[in-house]
Amino acid sequence: MNENSKFPRPVEAFLVIIVSFIFIVLVTQVLTVFFISDTKTLDKDSISFKILITFGEIGLILVPLAYVKMRRLSFKETFRWNKIPSSLMLWSFVIGLSASVLSDELDRLLNYIIPAPEFLSEIASALQINSFADFLVLFTGAVVAAAFVEESIIRGFLQSSLERYQDVTRAVIYASLAWTIIHGMLFWAIQIFLVGIVLGLLAWRSNSILPSMIGHATNNAAALFFYNINQEKIKGIYLWADHVSPLFLILALFGLVYGVKAFYSYYENTDRYVP
Repeated sequence: MNENSKFPRPVEAFLVIIVSFIFIVLVTQVLTVFFISDTKTLDKDSISFKILITFGEIGLILVPLAYVKMRRLSFKETFRWNKIPSSLMLWSFVIGLSASVLSDELDRLLNYIIPAPEFLSEIASALQINSFADFLVLFTGAVVAAAFVEESIIRGFLQSSLERYQDVTRAVIYASLAWTIIHGMLFWAIQIFLVGIVLGLLAWRSNSILPSMIGHATNNAAALFFYNINQEKIKGIYLWADHVSPLFLILALFGLVYGVKAFYSYYENTDRYVP
């Protein structure tokens, strides 16, 4: 069997992801109509809304799973569900945390050029933790499910396909662009794209979504934390005026650079997977 035949062609992968989004939007709309009595007054900080968003996040992988099963492809190879050593798991966490800090400062800088849109207040409301149930739902959806599902379909399903038909640079860039587009948030487009490039490199170098999943989950967990902490309490420590403290920025840059270097060093010095 031709090696490329084990993976969907890039156009197929894109179409499957598009169908997946259309499918889950329709399903969540139907569920909203049938199970929520008054959709006009549905609060963004309600547990019902948070459960609905979590369901939608998890459901995104259903169509790709059905496609892979129908094509009789390997779930492990297609989605890059491969193991990595524990040392790289630690570096994945460091990279995710570093990317979160640097993205935070980029947010603050871009806010001088592009005023924050009104919908950010709705996102902040949706991510508010008001109870233990809120925490369980938000952590499951925004951290665990988002990282596993999005990395499986973007850095696994899509990028692994692109790498068979494009050079690695284009594959990583195209996958990151797709990831940016599906978020549909112009205000965060640059940050999402740049983080996607880093996650794409980790997935490519290790041939596993586990590093990018850990980095993704760490980044989202940090965002969830900052949406629920009183900003005044971290001024003078993490924040310096309205910006991230230079000390944290230096540490984040150091963690990002040396984390990525750790990945490259590991695979250059072993006989493990090297593309």
